[in-house]
Amino acid sequence: MIKFYTNRDLSKRLGIKLAKWKRWSREFLPPDPLGGMQSGYARQYHPDQAFTVFLGGHLVADLKFSIPEARHIMQELKSWLSDKGFIFEPNGYVVSDNGIDALIQKYIVFIRREKGTENRFKFVYKIRGIISNEPVLHKGFDVMKKLYVETSLNGGSEKAIEGNMNVVKILNITGILNVFVDAVGLDSKRYPALRS
Repeated sequence: MIKFYTNRDLSKRLGIKLAKWKRWSREFLPPDPLGGMQSGYARQYHPDQAFTVFLGGHLVADLKFSIPEARHIMQELKSWLSDKGFIFEPNGYVVSDNGIDALIQKYIVFIRREKGTENRFKFVYKIRGIISNEPVLHKGFDVMKKLYVETSLNGGSEKAIEGNMNVVKILNITGILNVFVDAVGLDSKRYPALRS
């Protein structure tokens, strides 16, 4: 059975002021079909709705995107998030042994702001799937050996995306989901992206 959460419960569990949580909820979710300010019915959140608000809030509060930019980014990443298992699966999931996705431990999304048309945002995403990140000794020095795969989303040039941090923002999407799942008390087995 899926547990639904209230504004107050999520605000407390996630350590976000109630007024801020409600404001983010209004910005990142469609209006509640069962109620409004006058109805006396408190909104209840499915885990995916709560994560949507939490992720939108992270983009605004921590990565310093505007609310319209954050909405735009979330809309563009929506299909990818679903494909990679960042959605709640009430019956659990089966881990596939096929393909490179089965090896990935975590995802990081590099978000680069490109010049868009007037009144429009344009973002390019480089998505890094970390396979391993282990310390090794190289020529007498402790270094990190990283294995990862990268894909691009939304086109853009192939220039290095990790450059100027005023242009590129780093979204540790797996880390954000882990924080959310732990704080809310969900079972990580319900998220295919957290299979490791």
